[in-house]
This record gives sequence, structure tokens and C-alpha cells, in this order.
Amino acid sequence: MSRVSARDALRYATEDDAIALFAVIAGGWVLLAVGSFALAGYGFGLMFALGIVASLAGALAMFAGGVGLAYKLLVDSRWAAE
Repeated sequence: MSRVSARDALRYATEDDAIALFAVIAGGWVLLAVGSFALAGYGFGLMFALGIVASLAGALAMFAGGVGLAYKLLVDSRWAAE
């Protein structure tokens, strides 16, 4: 196993593809937080429906970003091993 310098690790983590995936995960987290805040209200009005939609969208975005990041790491590690 080869050693990876901190500079190379930071360069890899700040590539455009990785930054986009991190942004998707962060955006999903924000949507999930906003949705849970909207769900905290009492009643079943419009805010409750928007809270459910925002929470589901946030959870989906976080899941998709996580899967995308894992796939990127797997593909790049296989490419580097060759």
C-alpha cells in the first residue's frame, strides 16, 4: 500500500466532482433540517405537507450524494491500482 501525502488527499477531496457531491450531501442535510423544523409544528396544514416533502427530498439527496461519493471513491481507487 502506497503512502498518500496530506497535500494529495486534500487535492483529491477538493476536485470539482467531489465538491459537487459534498454540496449535494450538505444540501440534503439542510433540506432535512428544514423539513423536520416544519414538521415540528402542530396540525396538518400546508407547512406539515411541505415539511414531509422537504424531509423526503433531503433524505433522498443525502442518500444519493453518499452513494455517488462511495462510487467515485471505488472507481478512482480501482483506477489508481491499475
